[in-house]
Amino acid sequence: MNAIIKHRDKTYEVEPGLTVRDALIKIGLEPQLYLAVRDGKLVTEDQPLRENDRIKLVTIVTGG
Repeated sequence: MNAIIKHRDKTYEVEPGLTVRDALIKIGLEPQLYLAVRDGKLVTEDQPLRENDRIKLVTIVTGG
């Protein structure tokens, strides 16, 4: 079963085993612009995705 990544109103399916960073690159998103959250906890970009993972992406907002 694939891992699911949700960002706003879009849902992406990716194969388990990819790191969060590699999965974001694969679906066309820049990893440095997002935080990944699994079960309410922050997931680092080097963490591998597991089967049935549900990852929510939060956009990083910077200001100056």
